[in-house]
Amino acid sequence: LLALVLLIAGVPLALWSTTAAMIDVWIVNETFTHGFLILPISLWLIWQQRHSLGQINTTRDFRALLILTPLVLVWLLAAILNIAVIQQLAMVALIPVVIWLALGFELTWALAFPLAYLFFSVPLGQSLIPPMMEFTADFTVYLIQLSGIPVFRDGLYFQLPTGSWAVVEECSGVRYLIASAALGTIYAYTTYQSTTKRLTFVVISLVVPILANGLRAYGIVMIGHFSGMQYAVGADHLLYGWVFFGIVIFALFSVGGIWADPIPDGNPEKASEETGFLARDGFAIGISAIALLAFVGYGTDAVKATPSADAGVTLDLKFNAMPPGWIQLAGTRDQNAWRPEQNNPDVTFSAHLQRESTQVYVDIAYYRTQREGAEAISSLNRLSDPYEGDWKLTAQRRLDVGEESILETELTRQSGKVLVWSAFLVGRTYESSSLFAKLLQARQFVFGNQSASWVTIATPFDDSLESVRERIESSWTLLTPKIIERIDELDGQLP
Repeated sequence: LLALVLLIAGVPLALWSTTAAMIDVWIVNETFTHGFLILPISLWLIWQQRHSLGQINTTRDFRALLILTPLVLVWLLAAILNIAVIQQLAMVALIPVVIWLALGFELTWALAFPLAYLFFSVPLGQSLIPPMMEFTADFTVYLIQLSGIPVFRDGLYFQLPTGSWAVVEECSGVRYLIASAALGTIYAYTTYQSTTKRLTFVVISLVVPILANGLRAYGIVMIGHFSGMQYAVGADHLLYGWVFFGIVIFALFSVGGIWADPIPDGNPEKASEETGFLARDGFAIGISAIALLAFVGYGTDAVKATPSADAGVTLDLKFNAMPPGWIQLAGTRDQNAWRPEQNNPDVTFSAHLQRESTQVYVDIAYYRTQREGAEAISSLNRLSDPYEGDWKLTAQRRLDVGEESILETELTRQSGKVLVWSAFLVGRTYESSSLFAKLLQARQFVFGNQSASWVTIATPFDDSLESVRERIESSWTLLTPKIIERIDELDGQLP
């Protein structure tokens, strides 16, 4: 057991920069706070098997190197490109592989579930927020209509006679889904012996929180509606949500317990005395592998080390020649106008353009090099703050404009609504997917170029979606080639 604990703890310590980044997410993002519990739960599961594990003879197994080597290369590439989630997945995957190398396949297979459970520590699931927000809005409005209450819907916003409501990121139910998945999986493993029962309960633990979140949202709207918007309209409805989630999980586990399997004969707690042996040379090989990982991890961090990122300069985006009918307005935009949240760019470009009554805002966050705390392709470059920002996301979809991939977003607040097109500019290619943009960046990195930009073009949403989209598409088509020209000029000017 001591050898297992040392090996399990050794890999995250060896790749500490990856572990620290993961812990930072647990601290900052409440959706992933459960990450602190995953390792203790995994170790508890191993402790429960301690007697049966003691009867397994361990031996080194060099076949594990066939998996370990490419995993290290994946981690290294992800570290160079600053793809945090791939680093974290690779780091967690290295834990069972190192145990396989040091103590053998038989022991590793016996611990397959406790080791696989460690993957719940990786902060995954943010990409589910937009579709789950859409589902919550659909589900809630449908139940409101069934209740006979008139409702007008606009994207993720809807209006009742008593007041207005919006499905924001906190209402998506992703945090309930992730927590239910982690709890449901451990419950299924410890309660059932049948693989079919386990898988069935895990699926149910994924479906129930999605439906329960829709019922929660409907219930909150009903409380607000029938109380004349006196209750459940502020932070208190988040409290109601967690109370409701606790009741749902309690009911789920209570019902699931009806079909619990009895503890099989040969309970590990009553197993005979340990007869297995620990291969000391295999354990030494495992420790050596961890030492090698530490060398790779800390060596990579040292090579990548750069001064802390500071906010760069802000420049007006001057276009050499404006298309017919367009003018570029001087000065700063109105303080109530929408602005993107940019994360420590080296240079920020901003422009306010007008054609007749059409207003267009162009913002570019330019990064000469990609480094910790200052990357173009980063979740910290965002259109709005989902928790404290005034602007709330009401709809989002991906579009193909010619050969370019664009993210189209509708943002709303009390003073108005905007339609935003955004994409990462890597080389001369616009790409909305952060994953594909990272791959483009990897190809560019081979040729020694690290520069990339995040580009947004926004216009007030003051007409139908079709007409506003037509307006912003014409703006995008006219302006994005000129943006590439300006970025090329900047690349040539900077050392």
